[in-house]
Amino acid sequence: MTGLKDVTLREGAQMPGLDISDEQGRAVIEALASLGVERVELSFPRATPRESWHRAAEHHGLETAALARSIPADVEAALAVEPDEIEIIITTSAVQLEHALGESREAAETMMREAVELAADGGVRVGVTLMDAIRADRDVLDSYAETAAVAGASHVTVADTTGAGDPSSVAETVRGVVETVGHGVDVTIHPHDDMDVGAANAKAGVEAGADSVDATVGGLGERAGNAPLEAVAVLLAEHGDPFDIDHEQLTPVCRRVHELLDVPLDPTTPVIGEAVHRHESGLHTAAMLRDPTAYEGFDPTRYGADRHLLFGHGTGSGAVRAMLADAGIEPTDDTIARALDAIQEAATDRGEPLAEQEAREIVHEHVE
Repeated sequence: MTGLKDVTLREGAQMPGLDISDEQGRAVIEALASLGVERVELSFPRATPRESWHRAAEHHGLETAALARSIPADVEAALAVEPDEIEIIITTSAVQLEHALGESREAAETMMREAVELAADGGVRVGVTLMDAIRADRDVLDSYAETAAVAGASHVTVADTTGAGDPSSVAETVRGVVETVGHGVDVTIHPHDDMDVGAANAKAGVEAGADSVDATVGGLGERAGNAPLEAVAVLLAEHGDPFDIDHEQLTPVCRRVHELLDVPLDPTTPVIGEAVHRHESGLHTAAMLRDPTAYEGFDPTRYGADRHLLFGHGTGSGAVRAMLADAGIEPTDDTIARALDAIQEAATDRGEPLAEQEAREIVHEHVE
């Protein structure tokens, strides 16, 4: 199975205008635990320790991670919250080395190595995130990844920090890092969603050899957010390499997290939106009454969602014919016309389409 580290709270805290309280964070952790998430990255302790979140996660049996830059003070602050793991970040692209870090490639690599060694001396598991890895030169990534492994990192994360990657470039980058670190050091893919391909990039990374994925519920995060946990979970599960979570809790838990954080959920959000499993087109509903897979890419009930077939002015004779047959009524021109008129009249009176069971009851009542 593919590993998962949920980074909703740490990345979500970077969203402009989203101020997550301690109480909200603890509730989110409880929700994630009910989904079966085992690892959570919770905070950047140098700025905001969030010790109560770390203790709450421990209470629910989750492994915790804290973020630190390649600076001794950051590592010390992370050690102080007693996580299971410290994630050391270092930038790798030329543009970020010059304009964000202000250090040479060699100096940055030394900073990273010393930070890893300091964290490891603190008795915790250590990971290294290679920031902006998709835009970095291959020789830089090779050198940094090898140094991280030698210094004691248990995993190396390939971060598409600006969301500049596509599945092809992500796969190529991950494959290179996997080849460099070899066995004994895991590789994680950390996609962002600036071009709406975060989930696809996560899958590409896994197919290229990544052992684990970083993701957030609903894609919460700065700018366009991160790879959405729910989309990645379904994509991997449908292609035979699932996360080790309770997939039937996926939709309710993700919706619950949005509620807890007071973040509106767009009804057309893939997998978890309220509208994405509703069907009203006459052609679609007629076929789905016979076999739901006719117009579904995946079975929503596997992931805790309900499908809704709706009937009204878009309903055609094919759907009515199927309902009549199911009710044991011969679908003649007369019975089809009467049933169709009854459904459309009821939908007009209500001002909205009817649910499947309501439509079936109306057919039975007006035609039998």
